[in-house]
Amino acid sequence: MIGRPSGPAIVAILATVVLVFFNLTDYPTPWYDEGSHLHVPKTLLQYGQYADYSSEGFRYYGPTIGVGPTVMLPITAMFAAFGVGLLQARVVMGLYLLAALATFFALGRVLSGPRVAWVATALLLGSGGVELLFHGRQVLGEVPGLFFACAGLALWLGEWERASVRRLLAVGALLGLAVVTKSQYFIVIAPALAAGWVLNLVYYRAVPQRVFIVPGLVVGALFAIWQVVVVVALGPGAFADNLALYREATASAATVFSRDLMERGLRELLSLKVYLGWLIPIVLYGTAIALPRNRDGQRWGQVVLLIGINLVWYVVASVSWIRYAFLGLSFSALLAARFFSDLTDGYRIDLRGLWTSWRAGAADWPTRALRIVLLGWLGAMIVVPLARAALPIVRPPFNAPAAMAAYLKAEVPADALIETWEPEMGFLTDHRYHFPPQTYLYRSVSYIWAGGPAPSEGYTFVADEQPDFILAGEFSKYVHFYPEEWLTDYHVQTEIGPFTLYRRN
Repeated sequence: MIGRPSGPAIVAILATVVLVFFNLTDYPTPWYDEGSHLHVPKTLLQYGQYADYSSEGFRYYGPTIGVGPTVMLPITAMFAAFGVGLLQARVVMGLYLLAALATFFALGRVLSGPRVAWVATALLLGSGGVELLFHGRQVLGEVPGLFFACAGLALWLGEWERASVRRLLAVGALLGLAVVTKSQYFIVIAPALAAGWVLNLVYYRAVPQRVFIVPGLVVGALFAIWQVVVVVALGPGAFADNLALYREATASAATVFSRDLMERGLRELLSLKVYLGWLIPIVLYGTAIALPRNRDGQRWGQVVLLIGINLVWYVVASVSWIRYAFLGLSFSALLAARFFSDLTDGYRIDLRGLWTSWRAGAADWPTRALRIVLLGWLGAMIVVPLARAALPIVRPPFNAPAAMAAYLKAEVPADALIETWEPEMGFLTDHRYHFPPQTYLYRSVSYIWAGGPAPSEGYTFVADEQPDFILAGEFSKYVHFYPEEWLTDYHVQTEIGPFTLYRRN
């Protein structure tokens, strides 16, 4: 049983709740990804369609693929109960964030006890590579997916030698919900289950095969069912047409294989923002504790598999956006906590013993001193990035999207056609927007990360339809989507932060 939490634990929990919910609508400011995800619950509530939208109608493939119904449906329910708003959506995400921290702690407790669990959770909360508070306070799929993954792993690793089929079905369901919530997690979780099964067959030989087979089958079934639902039920066209649109929408940055991007991804993992540069020693140590052919070794081996598969894919095949390493870097906090626990005899601080040993000239005083140094480094690894993560929450930056939304509501007619590639504006106001189709997003990824052609090539909507306004913002300026030659018939009406609103002459 989990005992009553101590005073410091209660303070830590309350401080975490404050960090999760304080200034919730001001930081992070809404941006491209969150805005596109927010379109789906708003559309579902207002029009009964599980889809994105633009001025020409509904779009069924885009944000509905990257983030699953486990995020979209609770937010829709919140909108139905309390109205459409950013605060309502982010409260749901804040609850997911707290649940993810709780299940992560439970997983750490299963693996190595409560002390390691507390340290691992603190490392996760402040990690600059993970950016848990940044990602968890907005409508994205990473943190809800982490919640389901940690819940499944904690249930699985707790008693997997004696796990019943019912328990294994529940494990598979939770891991399956993780891959439905964030589709990229399938690239990590499914291979890790398969690799764990093979290692159990040829190396560990410690648990029944059903421990891997049952969860693996459930994960595969849930993921496949959701893909079929997306293609068959969501799109209004014929199956072949929907499948073609689905394939176009899922053409992502997952199989790039660029040498330059591999080098960039590796530099990111070795940088100070990833556990102050200690990722490689931490993962190597995790591999070492996974080698023994016993219960503890095999359980840690499964965690190392999840981390290794994610980080290898991130470096070798992705566009090296560190958010793609979110799951692996999150679980690396468990290895880091175990690493420092073993090196410091369970985080023991014995300054008096060090002083006495040094005064007496005992042979063990360098070892005692090294423990103190390592604990100081661990403290810095937690406190420094956590303080950096907390600062913009306490003192949020200027909320340019909210200010531009207020301006549009006051100065622009609701029926005016606004061309923009800032989807957050389509959530913050009810104007008539046209957004570039999803295929241009993947062209933008190629343009920025792989030196492909400009994404604006071939886009004729502005010339053909001559929208009343063009709203250029941070994302469209980043990918140079509205070149100056398109704007000769427009003049600047206002500028707010990174936003520039052009009005047709």
